This record gives sequence, structure tokens and C-alpha cells, in this order.
Amino acid sequence: MATNQSKERLLTAAKELFLARGYAATTVDAISEKAALTKGSLYYFFDSKEELGLAVLEWSLRGGVQILADGPHVRITDPVEKAFAFLEHLEKCSPKLWSGGCLLGVFSQELAETNPRMQKAVAGMFQAVADDFAEKLQPIAAQFSGKEAPTASQLADTLLGTVEGSIILAKAHRDLTRLPKAIRGFRLSLATLVAQPA
Repeated sequence: MATNQSKERLLTAAKELFLARGYAATTVDAISEKAALTKGSLYYFFDSKEELGLAVLEWSLRGGVQILADGPHVRITDPVEKAFAFLEHLEKCSPKLWSGGCLLGVFSQELAETNPRMQKAVAGMFQAVADDFAEKLQPIAAQFSGKEAPTASQLADTLLGTVEGSIILAKAHRDLTRLPKAIRGFRLSLATLVAQPA
């Protein structure tokens, strides 16, 4: 079997188990078994479970970024239209992206107080997501004026909070439709605000 295929199988298995069981309850043995590989194969690629956990976070985030980068919004030239089209794309992709939950959310809740290295990595990745959202939402933020006007960073933080909250509610209610509904609500609220006269 190709080396890359083995690594991909380990990352996929680890992500599924981390989402289902959490970090602490997921053993190296369980990951190896789910990937149908030996524990030696796992340690060939990763020095420790923590290294694997960090690799899964980065791999998962890269995959999500790629999905969001391939939307129809990339072909739109008007900046405001493009920003709203990105939100529509995020809405449509949300069940695919987070059907099993959010690994950053799981790790932050479980490890923030006990694993400084993981906490720092998770915080950095959340910030990277927020920064990406802020860049995409900047044209919308530029439509607002006045001292109460939200900045792109504030809009991004609200969007990230909306996404993370809807992931938790979707899991609690076993209802993935809560993800796109929440993002749609954010998008429509912004559209209403933008349409109001200054």
C-alpha cells in the first residue's frame, strides 16, 4: 500500500474517532484498528498521539478550506455580491463540513485546560478561520458607517460563533438542518442591514 494512502487512512480514522469519542477516550490501538493498520504504521508517521491529533486538526482544516475555496463565489467580481455568495456557499457546504461535529470545537472543550500545546494550536486555527471569514466579509462591513458599525473581524467572530453554536445544537437535536439554517439567518440579517438606508 502506498505510504500516502496509509497516512490518509490513519488521519481519517483518527478524525472519526476523535469526533465520536473525544481525544482522551480514543486510543492509539483503536485508531490503528479502525484504519486497518498496525500500531507500528501509526508510529511510523507520528511520534505520539498528540502529534497525530495536531496533524488531524491541520489536515481537517485544510480539507475544509479547500471545499470553501471551490465555490461559485470565486467567479463573482462585485465584492459585496461575492461576500454574500460565499455565505451561501458556506450554508450549502455546512452539513458536509460538520456532519460529525467540529474537531476544533471538540478539542477546545476537552483539552483547553489540560494540554497547553493543543490549546495554543486550536486557538491559532480558530483565529485563522476567523481571519479568513473577516477577509471575505470585509466588503459587507465596508457598507456600514457610524461608530456602532461592525468591523469585518466582529462579523467574522459572530459568524464563527453562529457556526460553532449550530454544530452543537445540530448534534444535540440530531438535526443537521440547523447548520445551514443558522448560517442563512446570519446572511439574511446582514442583507437586511446592508439594504437599510444610511
